[in-house]
Amino acid sequence: MVTIFNNLLKRIFTFTGDWGLAIVLLTIAVKVILLPISIKQKISLTRQQEISKKMEDIKVKYKNDKEKLDKELKKHYEESAKSMLGCFVSLLQLPIISSLYLTIIRLPVEVSTILIPWVTNIKLPDKYFILPIIYLIANLCPSLISYIPYFRVGDNIKVEKPNILMTAIISILFVGKAPVGVGIYLITSSIFSFMEELVYRFYIRRKCLN
Repeated sequence: MVTIFNNLLKRIFTFTGDWGLAIVLLTIAVKVILLPISIKQKISLTRQQEISKKMEDIKVKYKNDKEKLDKELKKHYEESAKSMLGCFVSLLQLPIISSLYLTIIRLPVEVSTILIPWVTNIKLPDKYFILPIIYLIANLCPSLISYIPYFRVGDNIKVEKPNILMTAIISILFVGKAPVGVGIYLITSSIFSFMEELVYRFYIRRKCLN
């Protein structure tokens, strides 16, 4: 995969003339390729929430009928297991990030980008710590959508504040130590994910209204 990324990045660089822009275009290409899987994951998570609510209703409805309760719960547990199959696709990002990291640090020369003018070498971390802050904001935006009433769909579950705090800490620590090139990938990926989530929420909301 490292060889594939290296060849793709070089080909895109010959078109853009800037390594930062090349990483952005490469990231968008990767996200577009993974888009069907990402949508499947969102549908699975929505389905999982619906099943969880049904199971809670079943526990109340059949609390005095253990046989019926066990039968209904078993049926919904099976549905729940099926809906969870799409929830692990985010793991696909790990080999992508690892490959991109190796591709960037193996670049033969020190390279900069017009996207991050205060950095002279995208193979090094951002010493001004600006990139981690940008990534933090971009990474948290999809999680914070559920707190906006307009974008809340049905019984959509909000991300708990401790989880948001943990995400923030991990984001800053990771990108603070990562090469700027990896930071560009992560920021672009987060912005794409945010736009994707917005479109998905609009679609679900419109579908529910119809």
